[in-house]
Amino acid sequence: MKKRILFRADGNKTTGLGHLYRLFAIVEMLKEDFEYTYLTRTSSTIEVIPVEYDLKLIDVNISIEQEPDWLAKQFKPEESILIADGYHFDSSYQKRIKELGFTMVYIDDLATECMHADLVINHSPSISTDSFNDSGHTDYALGTKYALLRPSFLTAAKEPRKIDRIDKAFVCFGGADKLDLSLKTTKALLQIDQILEIHVVLGAAYKNNGIHELVEKNSSKIKLHSNLSEEQLVNLMKSCNFAVAPSSTICYELCCVKMPILSGYFVENQKRIYDDLVKNKVISLGGNFTNFTISDFKKQIEKSIKDRSFKKNLEMQQKLFDGKTGLRVLSIVNHLAISFRKANSDDLIMVYNWSNDALVRQNSYESEPIKIEDHTKWFLDRIANKNTLFLIAMVNNNPAGIVRYEIKEKETVIGILINKKYRGQKLAESFLYESAKLYFETSNNPVFAYIKEENIASIKSFENARYKYDRTEEVKGFKSLLYKLEQRDVRK
Repeated sequence: MKKRILFRADGNKTTGLGHLYRLFAIVEMLKEDFEYTYLTRTSSTIEVIPVEYDLKLIDVNISIEQEPDWLAKQFKPEESILIADGYHFDSSYQKRIKELGFTMVYIDDLATECMHADLVINHSPSISTDSFNDSGHTDYALGTKYALLRPSFLTAAKEPRKIDRIDKAFVCFGGADKLDLSLKTTKALLQIDQILEIHVVLGAAYKNNGIHELVEKNSSKIKLHSNLSEEQLVNLMKSCNFAVAPSSTICYELCCVKMPILSGYFVENQKRIYDDLVKNKVISLGGNFTNFTISDFKKQIEKSIKDRSFKKNLEMQQKLFDGKTGLRVLSIVNHLAISFRKANSDDLIMVYNWSNDALVRQNSYESEPIKIEDHTKWFLDRIANKNTLFLIAMVNNNPAGIVRYEIKEKETVIGILINKKYRGQKLAESFLYESAKLYFETSNNPVFAYIKEENIASIKSFENARYKYDRTEEVKGFKSLLYKLEQRDVRK
């Protein structure tokens, strides 16, 4: 069945806008492949949500405890993937969502809840599964390779950059900046002669007036920016060569652009990221910004500028943020939308075209192109044969590959093929594992895979699907590895 994604986050002046913006990034990664609805409460700062999004508001009178049941009345749980970002989507919320039949992805920062979601994404640099407690059915996507960033920043992450001088500063402390750290930082930068330009980005929920009064007196040096588009923001960052920002999504975006960054934290969810960025030598150390004075900022900025090790920081930024997050996130969400159907005569040409793909032929034991008349005879025989389980693997109800089980008296031989469009997403391991559950419903035979020794990608896919090496044989002149899967290795 086709899945709809429900993106769920809240944000306003009180709570900040980070959760809203982080989900915007995931929307951009998935909107071409899924239908979706963006869900937020009426108390959120609605004007920051892109007008083109399919938006549905949740009345503030619906409590967080009531919300899962409200969602189930608005959307069909079995046809929905809920992606939620916010601290109030706690263990009890997740548990109820799963009881109602939704597939759920939870965007986590703190690793404190007992997780019931199907998938948890946490993009802290050094986080591991050891940090989590779950109900036994949760998968994890961890680390900066899953950093939830918008397309322009992922593009910037792939581009090299050199910094030869520091004279243009970028300052941003998020949507609300309740501590007015933007003002303190700007006043500190004004006291440093080396800094010729100061660019301050204010969030939609920023309400303080001091920064505007400061700009009036220093208009030649300070430039204020607000309501910037994604492209405008990334271009502004590229025009600067030093930044002061908290260890949050804005810091990750700066790392993609690559520059010396003085970073710290002022709320709990930023501290883990800060500690990990320090550990990985990505930023200059700011520490706890909560009680920073203008003098503190000046001291730390001057120290950062004088420390020529920032070139090493840029190298580590490039290493941690490679710009491939979009494909990785699409892949993990696609894994949640896998289904199977039996092949039928209407699939004949589709399977023929897939089978004649150059890479498929290269990895096959018969590398010559297949003739249509030979394929037609073979295909019609296979789908009619009671000892062949011929499955079309579907991703969000779109054909994405083939898994075929040839059932013999005491054993079964498996074959797999991935539609070119879906390669690079590590879907093969899920196709293999999930289809095995269907296979073992009607057969107890162990399943064997014959793989050319040089086909490393296929070997990894079978190993990740819990197949175990059995033996080595020569097959049609090729040294081949045999991998085996038994029923006990498949979790229901």
